[in-house]
This record gives sequence, structure tokens and C-alpha cells, in this order.
Amino acid sequence: MGVLVISFDSVGDTVFQAMAGDSERYPNVAVFRQEAYYQGGIKTVFVSNTYPVHTTVSTGRQPKDHGIISNLLPPQKNGCRPWAQMAKYIKSPTIWDAAKKKKLSTAAMLWPVTCGADIDYHMPEVHVEKGQNLLLRSLRYGSVLFQLSALFSYGAGLVKALKSIRRGSAGQPDLDNFTTAVTCGVLRRKKPDLALVHLIAYDTLFHYAGSGGREMDIAKKAMDTNLGKLLESAKDYTVIVFSDHSQIDVDENVDLSVLYGDTVFEQCGGCAFLSGEPEGLEREPWFGRYLSKEEMKESGYMYKPVFGIAAKPGYVFSENGGYKGAHGYPADYEGYRVFYGVRGNKFTAGHEHQWLKGHITDVTAIIARELGLDMDIPEEYGEG
Repeated sequence: MGVLVISFDSVGDTVFQAMAGDSERYPNVAVFRQEAYYQGGIKTVFVSNTYPVHTTVSTGRQPKDHGIISNLLPPQKNGCRPWAQMAKYIKSPTIWDAAKKKKLSTAAMLWPVTCGADIDYHMPEVHVEKGQNLLLRSLRYGSVLFQLSALFSYGAGLVKALKSIRRGSAGQPDLDNFTTAVTCGVLRRKKPDLALVHLIAYDTLFHYAGSGGREMDIAKKAMDTNLGKLLESAKDYTVIVFSDHSQIDVDENVDLSVLYGDTVFEQCGGCAFLSGEPEGLEREPWFGRYLSKEEMKESGYMYKPVFGIAAKPGYVFSENGGYKGAHGYPADYEGYRVFYGVRGNKFTAGHEHQWLKGHITDVTAIIARELGLDMDIPEEYGEG
């Protein structure tokens, strides 16, 4: 039996639980929640953004250990900040590396930080810089023949998403629908031992619209529909569904670099890091609190000449602006906890698993146990 891992980016525990309670609108979420071993209210890692958290799931290690401490790399000489998307940046062994050692087959669809990874059936999440071609970069960093076959079979869905993006909209849920179609095809035809899929409609549309936007109804319905398709295609799999972080509504965007210039080391949405402490910082309406020593250590920023602050809920630190929702906040913020659920022969509703720790690295530990992988997960977070 293989393992399918489904990441619903930005879907907090309270959102998933509410969907599960509405079986008429979200029947697939409701059935999964009823049948699966479910852990809600679990803690994610900090900084709670997509690339650090997914790399923690991919390795079972904290950002300070695996090295992906931000979605972005440090600024280049031209001021640009490329995405931290290359698998070679990861400093810890990954689940796909461990699977390869056991001669298991692997698949990954839009899974973060996998560009250039040794994955059998691979459609990586690629971000392009000005002048670069998305298709060519994706072919370069993923499986060429597999991606060309996927485009031939399901390309109409991708074209629809790209046309939507060019018109200035989010391209969602068309992109998730395409990703789901490709994943279902892989599961049925190739039957990989480990399959990873990253679905991002909820995250993207929350950024655009906030929790009260009509787009969120579209995002949640698409999430339910795509979950149903994936579960149907993975009847013989252990299926893990999880969220990387939650998201909080934003009333005001604050660009700290405008206020404090070069003393701002990085703005990460719900938190920021500065190299010098401005006077009167605590009196600002957007100031939430200073980051704790443990948060600084876990994030990896303790080893840089900076200190960290958290934004007050309702505010986001960003150079871009326009956000209606954001993440990157401390894991103890109200309503910010995440979840995972597991459907499989060894995982049923109400069953106790004492070896699980109620932490996001439980996902890694479950994958490792199901496939017999050798993963070094710290004792305090899960069983290696």
C-alpha cells in the first residue's frame, strides 16, 4: 500500500472542521473527517509560511535544521528575491530521498521546494523571474516526459488557469483542478509508492478576498470536489490530508521598509525581522509582540544579527500590499492552529496512536512508518 499526501495550503483546523460539519455542501470533507484518524489544533513550525512548513514535512526537521527559513532567498545584487524553490537548498534528508533508498517510486505535483529533486513523476512548483518561460523551467526542474504527457492529457485545464491569470485574476480553482487531474492520472496508471500533491486555491483566494469574500465559497467547494476525486483514485492508499498554516484576515498592510529603511532584514507577513530596534516600536498600532527566543531559534533567524516582531492580528508586514489575508504569524495566535487526518487500514476514527505528538512533523512520522523509511525526526516531535 502506498501513501498519498494532500496539502491544503492555508486551511486552518477551524475551517476544515466547519466544512466537515456541513455534509450537504462539502460531502467529501465530511466523510473523510468521519472516517479518518484526525488531529486538530496541532502546532505548525515557525515561520509559518508555505516553504518552511512544507520542507519541515518533507524532512521532519525544523527550519533551523533544514535551512528553508523563508519562502524567498536573500536579495540578489539587482534587488530581486528569487523563491527558495530548489531542492538542493534543503540541508536535511527528505522523504523522497529516503524512498529512493528503499527503491520505492515517487510522485510530486506542485510540492514546494522540489525543483530539481530526484522524483519519478514530477511536476514541480516553479516561480519564474522576468524573461523566463514557465513551461521550459518546469520541464527543466521536473520529469520531462511525464509533464509533456500530462499536458497532452489535461492541458486544457492548465490553459484555462493561465488565461485567468493573464486577465488579472487568481487562476484558481482552475490550477488546483488541473493539478488534481494530473495526480489522479498518476495514481491510477503509475501507482507510485509515495505521492505528494499541493493544492493552493484556498490560500490564493484568501489572500485576494479575505475570509468573507465570495471567492472563498468557490475555493472550499473546489477543495471538497478535488478531495473526492483524489480519494476515489487512491482507494488502496493510506491518505494523509494536512494544512501547513492557517490564515488571518487583514485590515491594513504595513511596509516596514518605508518606515525603517535598511534596518528591516525581512518581512514575512505575520512577522518581521529587523537589525536595529526603532524607538517607540511597542506603541505602534500594528505591533503585536516580540518573538520569543524559542521562536527565533526554531525559525533559524536566531543565527542572524536580527530580532523579530509579530504583527498584531489584522495587520500584515509586506512590501507588496493589497492583501486581504495573510500568514506567517506565531503558532499560538488564536484560531491559527492546523490539522491532519489519515485514512488507512491502521488509522481509523477514534483510535489512539500514542507515538504521535500533535505536531506538524507527525505527518512525516506517519509517512516514514507506513513506507518503512529511515527518517531522523527529533524525539520531541515524532518517532524516527
